[in-house]
Amino acid sequence: MSQVTNKDLCLQHEAEQLIYREAYLLDMRRFDDWLALFSEDAEYLMPAWVDETTLASDPAKELFLIYFHDKTGLDDRVYRIGTRDSYASTPMPRSAHVVGNVLLLAVSETTIDASCSWTVHQYGDRKGARIHGGRYDYTLRRDDNGVLKIARKHITFLNDRVDIPIDVYNV
Repeated sequence: MSQVTNKDLCLQHEAEQLIYREAYLLDMRRFDDWLALFSEDAEYLMPAWVDETTLASDPAKELFLIYFHDKTGLDDRVYRIGTRDSYASTPMPRSAHVVGNVLLLAVSETTIDASCSWTVHQYGDRKGARIHGGRYDYTLRRDDNGVLKIARKHITFLNDRVDIPIDVYNV
């Protein structure tokens, strides 16, 4: 078994802080700051379940609950939320993202692959209290200034039913 180094601990802390910051910014509805956490080519996806054990894998051929091939999709989504041009976001529900069990799966010179568990506690006027849960799988990458950014976020949604509109702020 290899010994954990200070560099390993620093990378773990840095990845955790980015993931926790993302959750905080969503809860505070600071969407422009949230967008700044993503690289320009960031892929953001939440596949649907094909059956009890299989997630969709190809957004061109299968159903995805959310899919943006780069950050422009996230930019558009935040614009629509901000201009109240989104039925799903009016009125905006309150939320508390709880993220835990952050695990670094792979580290290279340029990227960190990380995974964690999540729940989102949400309250909205229309449907009352809701709890969603699942797993986030991230690819984190440094930009030209050395800042760690989200290059890919894969959301596994564990709830069996989707009884409210799903958006970036409630998963």
